[in-house]
Order: sequence, then structure tokens, then C-alpha cells
Amino acid sequence: MPDKKEMDKLYRQFMEQAEAISARVYRVCDPAGAGVRLAAIIKQVGAGKIAAARSELVDKCLDLIAAGGIEVCTGDLRKHCEDAGLGLSEVDLAIAGTGTLVQDSTDINQRLVSTLPPVHAALVRTERLVQHFSDAMDMLNSRRANLPGYISFISGPSRTADIERVLTIGVHGPEQLHIIFVDEAGDGSGD
Repeated sequence: MPDKKEMDKLYRQFMEQAEAISARVYRVCDPAGAGVRLAAIIKQVGAGKIAAARSELVDKCLDLIAAGGIEVCTGDLRKHCEDAGLGLSEVDLAIAGTGTLVQDSTDINQRLVSTLPPVHAALVRTERLVQHFSDAMDMLNSRRANLPGYISFISGPSRTADIERVLTIGVHGPEQLHIIFVDEAGDGSGD
């Protein structure tokens, strides 16, 4: 695992790359800070309902946000994602060189919350920040007996262009991507 100085350098590189493709990147100390940041994002985008794919870190953040009338759905996500204002998930890795998130999306709930709502908020443990694509694949491979059945690579909000190269954001996925790095997220044994 890289030392703090190297991790700070990777984070700055990731932030530069991700923000260049319209993602919004934040860094907090712990799940409490992530909950505060998440509550601010929910308020900013005016989401009255959020759909969350459960994980240890997601659950900690949901416990800490001041709900304030926000409907939080963690079950039956096929039903709830379509009209949720924000989808929340924890991603497995982040690649600094490209500003890309890597998510084991074998579980359909991970795919639903990261693609259907107009805003996706992704939580990532800062310790899971790597330099290159090959580093990400090595880490995924070392944590499991086999690679996951479905891996998503998320680089910024959804973008598409027509034949005349007119770029449109949010047609085939979220219009906004908020990435929250959490420095001290806990033991992370929920892999």
C-alpha cells in the first residue's frame, strides 16, 4: 500500500482527470464526513428519494445522514431506481491515471443505482486508489479466486454524441457523478 505522500499524489491526479470529464470529487476523513458530504449533495441536487446498493460503507453513511424527509431505498431497487433522484454505491477501486472508477457490478443492484438515477454518488476507500488500469486488474484478481462476472468502469457522467458529434450528457445514464473518497472507512472486510 502506498504511503500518505504517494496516496495524496494519486488522489490529486485522480481528481484532475475525473474533474476534466465533469465528475465532482471530494475527500473526507471518515464515514461521518462522507455522510455530511452526501447530505450536502442530496440537498444540492434536490433528491427526495435515494436508492442505495448496500455495503458496509454505504450503510455507515446512511446511518449518519440527516434524513430530513428523504426516502432511502435499499431493497427492491428495480422498483425504486427509476424514480430515485440519486443512486448511491461503493465502488471497489479508482484509477488515478484516467479518473476512472472500477466496480464489481455482478450484483444487479450495483448497476441499477449507478445507471438509472440522474445523479450517482460513489463512495471509494482512498486506500483503493491505484495508478494504472493494470494495477486495478491485479488488485481485483488478488482479492478473489476469479475475476468478477461483471466489472463496470465509470469515467464521468454519461456522455453520448450523435452523428454530427453533438455531445449530450445524461442520455444513457447519470447526468452527474459525485465521487467521495473516504480515508478511514473501516476494516473493509465486506468484499
